[in-house]
Amino acid sequence: MKTLLSVWLLVTALFLSGCQTLGSLESPEVTVAGINLNKVTLFEQEWGLTLRARNPNDRELTLKSMDYEIYVNGEKFGRGLTADSVTLPAMGDATVTTTITTSLLESLQKLQQIQQDPGTPLTYRLVGKAKVAGVPIPLSFDRKGEMKLPAMQ
Repeated sequence: MKTLLSVWLLVTALFLSGCQTLGSLESPEVTVAGINLNKVTLFEQEWGLTLRARNPNDRELTLKSMDYEIYVNGEKFGRGLTADSVTLPAMGDATVTTTITTSLLESLQKLQQIQQDPGTPLTYRLVGKAKVAGVPIPLSFDRKGEMKLPAMQ
């Protein structure tokens, strides 16, 4: 009985220490650093997004993947996934390059809805989850900012 109680106490202590470590871990701050129109075909476009991930923690984080949605002027523009592992230094940042694909008709309709003066920046919202090595649950991020879409030729 004492052995069972000792094992239970040890497992509980380990679990609580793991929760404490996770509780003090802040989510990475992810922003749009750049956007390019990579390819246009009859049916779809491929956009290249460069994301900047900042690590507000005092320990290094390794991002295993990110799953995100980007909204432009309140309208969903696209969804992206990354599978490249990126190491964020403690209190530092790194860039992540990814692509999203949109359909031509859908993109044209959305761009008409959000069309503004070419010099006026667009607002964006980046919402997603980052899987971090050694962390059992994904860390959420939700960031707003401004950007300019590249000219379509």
